[in-house]
Amino acid sequence: MVSTAAVVTVLAAPVPPLVIAAGRVAVTGLVWMAIAGWARVRSGRPRAEGLPHGMIGLSGILLGAHFALWIASLSITSVVHGAVLVALQPLFAGLFGLMLGERAPLLQLLGGFVVAGVGTALLTSSAASAEGASLVGDVLAIGAAACSALYLTVNRGIGDAVPLSSLLARVNLIAAATVALAIVLFGGDWWHGEARVLNDGLAIVWLGLGPGLIGHGLMNWAARRVPVYVVSLVVLLEPVGAAVLAWWLLDQRFGLVEAGGALLLLIGAAIASSNRA
Repeated sequence: MVSTAAVVTVLAAPVPPLVIAAGRVAVTGLVWMAIAGWARVRSGRPRAEGLPHGMIGLSGILLGAHFALWIASLSITSVVHGAVLVALQPLFAGLFGLMLGERAPLLQLLGGFVVAGVGTALLTSSAASAEGASLVGDVLAIGAAACSALYLTVNRGIGDAVPLSSLLARVNLIAAATVALAIVLFGGDWWHGEARVLNDGLAIVWLGLGPGLIGHGLMNWAARRVPVYVVSLVVLLEPVGAAVLAWWLLDQRFGLVEAGGALLLLIGAAIASSNRA
């Protein structure tokens, strides 16, 4: 399900990237808000007091930045590049973990960074020659990976202080507001003339309900129970499905250099995380 996100985003491309990002998290946030309200009424518990508003706000901003960067990257680079490079998330999660004092065998962690670094270099070096790929888009996808790792780290820090449904409702709606504010501040377009209201609207709803509500919801649920870098390993499965769907539905093909770089990057991310998993 998560693997469909990149391809469906490209299919909705007549809509400006930031609008797709804002729409996706808005749909997810509204559904989570309904779920949180139903759960609160059913349990009879009052609204939570003393919430960590600062951390919730930071989490929402990071989530908005993640989707804004990643969806923007898919508008100027290929699905394979965007999906593989955002899978650098486990490496960033490991780096942030070290900064927070988590222990890890240094040699294995460095080995993972070296292997993934070589893979990233091969993949981004092919951006100039690969069909539909762009170095700027590749950099945006890497930035999205860093924001995603930080987002999960902040959510893990919030812990059980906020019920998950309530947290995700707040975080996604803050993310939607963050991206909408960016559109206003930077003078972005809200709609392109060639956009198809029904088809593109359904694509955004799918992104919010499928990969957003279920995919990211499960990741956040798991992040409360196991370390973030373990949860991030699931991201390594996404590029494989995304590449197959892009080949089949979008006719986006990739060469041997891209395939080799992508494989090395994913192996490196797995190595860096497996020692703690």
